[in-house]
Amino acid sequence: MSVSSILKTKGSAVIAVRPDQTLAYAATILNAKNVGVAVVCDSKAQVVGLISERDIVKGIAVYGKEAQEMPVRSVMSSPVTVCSPTDSVKHILQVMTASRVRHLPVMEDGELIGIVSIGDAVNHRLLESQEEVGVLRDFAVIR
Repeated sequence: MSVSSILKTKGSAVIAVRPDQTLAYAATILNAKNVGVAVVCDSKAQVVGLISERDIVKGIAVYGKEAQEMPVRSVMSSPVTVCSPTDSVKHILQVMTASRVRHLPVMEDGELIGIVSIGDAVNHRLLESQEEVGVLRDFAVIR
């Protein structure tokens, strides 16, 4: 199974912010959309970073109250590890583990087409395993 199968299930909506927007704005968007990360895109819609709840907390811990008015670029995670819709779910789980990241923007021909989380990938692998067990049980019953 590939990343494209995850996107078919969850959709391809991506929350994005600009690098010059404030951390307070990014936090408000994450809260309103009930997500843990936003993709940071420049004026040409190119991915330049990710801003997560963890990045915002780190910014507050380091800079205090002033962090709220700081630009996203000052605490975003960059460079960004990305994946392709043709990558296998097993592969992206390995990449996420090795890179210690929980979200991968999905890029195709230089364009952002979605985002997958480690939760999406684990859930997909669990469903895949359950289907395999079902097939094996059916095969055993037929014999």
